[in-house]
Amino acid sequence: MAKKTSIEAYGLQNKNIVIANILTMAAQSLSLSEKRILFAAIAKAGGIKATVKLSAQEYATTYGMPIKQAYEQIKEAAHNIFNRYVTLTRLDGKEDTTRHFRWVEAYEYKEGLGNVILVFTNSVMPYLIDLEKQFTKYKLRQACALRSVYSWRLLELFEQQSEGWLLIDLEDFHHAMNATKTHRNNFKDTRSKIIEPSIKELQENDGWFIEWEAIKRGRKVSSLRVVFSRKLPD
Repeated sequence: MAKKTSIEAYGLQNKNIVIANILTMAAQSLSLSEKRILFAAIAKAGGIKATVKLSAQEYATTYGMPIKQAYEQIKEAAHNIFNRYVTLTRLDGKEDTTRHFRWVEAYEYKEGLGNVILVFTNSVMPYLIDLEKQFTKYKLRQACALRSVYSWRLLELFEQQSEGWLLIDLEDFHHAMNATKTHRNNFKDTRSKIIEPSIKELQENDGWFIEWEAIKRGRKVSSLRVVFSRKLPD
């Protein structure tokens, strides 16, 4: 039996995720399994432009799941990731400017081995490499236990900040969360389906203390103010 590599044995949990703030605020259009695979690959690449191979064993170890489940998720998500894209809005301060680009330009899936090989697009690479300012950085392990992509996105919004508070327009929050039309049209849905479950999961799984309030302009909620801190692991 071949000896496992250190990553296969211990996973990618201690690797850093480093992405540009503009990518943190973008609509990422990823499901949870797609984000797990893609961001494990980003962590493994380590800020270097490279073709990244992610094995089912690495994936299973990183996210603490049975190897069979890892095979199934990689197989299903690999093709979907090829069709996912980033949406940037309000570029250069212009509210009517929107840009779309794909995460990956090519992928290979090894059926027998359960391996996926990802090649990131030239459009996304400037937001992943050689970042010296205006970037979001966190450990992949902070997201490994999360079961909702909304929780993960909220984690990224928090980690983008340096002062322990976040003030965000509701429109920008909906954009970052890829909120549905129902969520956008009804703040009660946003609160009950996105905000409250995400806060609960982050508090239970990553040691966050979070307080939030909805700010109204007239009778409608216009923005969110969140105060947060995180208990660092021993």
